Amino acid sequence: MYARLFKTAGLLTVGMALSVNVLAAGADKSKEEALSIETGPAETGPAKAAKESTAFDDFLDSETLFGGKFTTWVEFASDYVFRGESETNDGKIPSLKAAITWSHPSGLYLGYYGANNLFPGGDSEGNNPKINAIWGPYIGYSAKDIAGTGFNYNGMFFQYVYPGDSDSNYLEMFNYIDKQIGQLNLKLEYSPTITDWFGVKGLQSHNIAIHPSYALPHKFVVSGGVGYQFFHNSGPNLDANANGKEELDWWHWNVGVSRKMFGYNVDLRYHDTNIKKGHHDFYGFSNNHQIVDSRYVISVSKSF
Repeated sequence: MYARLFKTAGLLTVGMALSVNVLAAGADKSKEEALSIETGPAETGPAKAAKESTAFDDFLDSETLFGGKFTTWVEFASDYVFRGESETNDGKIPSLKAAITWSHPSGLYLGYYGANNLFPGGDSEGNNPKINAIWGPYIGYSAKDIAGTGFNYNGMFFQYVYPGDSDSNYLEMFNYIDKQIGQLNLKLEYSPTITDWFGVKGLQSHNIAIHPSYALPHKFVVSGGVGYQFFHNSGPNLDANANGKEELDWWHWNVGVSRKMFGYNVDLRYHDTNIKKGHHDFYGFSNNHQIVDSRYVISVSKSF
């Protein structure tokens, strides 16, 4: 009898243990099912690949990268004038410029710039065969309304790269500070070279200028600039005209009017310098003085 009771008790214990295990297994299964319902089934194979492909598409379709946005600028002009000097050998060819810039809300920006060039030289057509383009990277920082004063600052390093004449490459820093006063904007510039100007050993360039602009009725803007390009030379003697003194510096100025028309910015501008033939060691000669003559330039540009 006792043996039967022990046997019955043993069977009951085993049964209870099995019941507990079954219930536990059922609970775990219910938990897994609930989790599966909540999170969805694990994605493998084609489903996983499709999701990853969508994420890649979303990344490429985004309008921002690392929190910043890209903009592109292009310009077509009758000439390329830089500080009073024609960069297309007196407008022998039209000018085409382009730049792409990534800008961050912090004020940091970087980009790449390119344009065609044509310098005076010794080939049969009076051009420099080595230089027909300029391009290079730039990085800068801009700040608006500094300390509530209304002054804005923009500073940029630009690396000039001449693909046909790497010895002429150099680095320059542009610095601008401006303030809006009613319809008038006043901008001051100081731009020194960081490396030797056009690769001339010991020659450092500095440009100081003022660039005012004024908003006119009907959305026209009149603007201009007066600047002084000067040099510090600790390198070779650059008295090219052999008159006993180095004449390297020059004044340059421009004035023009612009307006946005049909989505494009149209600008008509007059440029000039004080460089006289025979009296300048860079541009005072009959074979290159034409690039610093007075000239009118019309340009059409667009940012997008």
